[in-house]
Amino acid sequence: MKLRRKFATVAVLAAVASVTPISPASAGTNLGGGGATFLANMMEDCRSLYNGDSAANPNSDTVTYDGTAGSSNGKSRFKSGTYKFGGSESAYSTGDAPAGLVYIPLVGGSIAIGYRVDGLSPANAQVRLTGELVAKIFAGKITNWNDPAIAAVNKKTSIAAKLTATTAGVTASVKKVGKKVNFTITMNAAARAKFAKVKVAITRTALRSSPKIVLSSAPKATLTRSIAYAKDTFYTVKAGKTTIGILAVEKVQDGETITFPSLPIRVAYRSGGSGTTNNFALYLNKSFPSIWTKPTNDTFTTAFPGTVPGDGSFQAATGNQGVSTYVQGNNGAITYAELSFLQDRGVKAAAIMNPGKRFVAPSPVTSAIWFEAAEVTAEGLVNQNYANTAADAYPINAISYGLSSTVNNADNTAVKGFFKYFLEHCGRTRAAGNGYTALQGAILTKALAQVAKISAG
Repeated sequence: MKLRRKFATVAVLAAVASVTPISPASAGTNLGGGGATFLANMMEDCRSLYNGDSAANPNSDTVTYDGTAGSSNGKSRFKSGTYKFGGSESAYSTGDAPAGLVYIPLVGGSIAIGYRVDGLSPANAQVRLTGELVAKIFAGKITNWNDPAIAAVNKKTSIAAKLTATTAGVTASVKKVGKKVNFTITMNAAARAKFAKVKVAITRTALRSSPKIVLSSAPKATLTRSIAYAKDTFYTVKAGKTTIGILAVEKVQDGETITFPSLPIRVAYRSGGSGTTNNFALYLNKSFPSIWTKPTNDTFTTAFPGTVPGDGSFQAATGNQGVSTYVQGNNGAITYAELSFLQDRGVKAAAIMNPGKRFVAPSPVTSAIWFEAAEVTAEGLVNQNYANTAADAYPINAISYGLSSTVNNADNTAVKGFFKYFLEHCGRTRAAGNGYTALQGAILTKALAQVAKISAG
């Protein structure tokens, strides 16, 4: 993935926009926003495209975004009027929201567990962690990479060959022919009626790789697909949210035995108020409340179950970029960050066990599968289902929200145009390439309805 533009560039553009005179005849609205760093890489791409798109942005509005501030600052500075729109992965506290607030879900993404462990054997292996291990590591209860509990889940495992599966009137079969793998999916009339409004999908998962969708189709009596054969690969077939089966043309290696060095774990956490922290701590508290005993919070030290160790094993850093850079430069380090920040720095991400007892790597695809089980509230906030057992769902995720207002004025009308473009165009076409998850289904429908409320009076 390409290296992102420096965030300093955004600040410079904001400063230039505030002092450069523009003739009234051609002047658009200067939209200075800011907040969540989780959102920053996606926002930088979308705002840059929007600024240069005369068809989508006929008034020549100029969007800037301070992607170094963090969600807490995004909320407070939007409320104070410093920002014309905000970005956050967490909601305002009860009673703290500004009048006329509108939450707009913009994009989703994985909160990846990034690590650097030199001396692994094999060196290119992907580390696997259960959610409980993640909770204990970030609570300071597991402190060395060669802990037996980590080694115990990083053993070679396999999936037996399975050539056919039938569920709810849908039969999926797979066959290897030469260097190809051929799929046939048949659906009886009742199944076609039941799944008429959803997609039939095949997701391919290979050892050390993130899942990839190889078929997404409207239901038919018979569907066929042929793809290239790859060793150690299995296929999950779904109709909407219903898993038809997990198929494999042969016995598949799923996981590998890893030897870990004796190496102290160094936890990098967010120093400021962070929506990434809020969603990460919420996952830990909802999934492992006996370990992460406190309610979630934007501040890691407040959400932490006890007192953060002061022996140097825990290090604070600024933003998703700060914690990712820390892991990049420090052997033994681990952190939680939006996936694209790790990818930009060549930092590996662990596969995490989901509630369905499968280890899944973070990716736009696996995050999207997770969000299929989420619900969206009347005010536009997304409630994740932490018991989601979907086979290919990655379990630690966040939704980034735009913050705007119902107040009818030129600034809010301009924000409305940008957010509509973000959802209908940029998010749909650019999210996956940037490491994010485009919104779909009920969440996208609600997001567009929320946009309609902006500047509506």
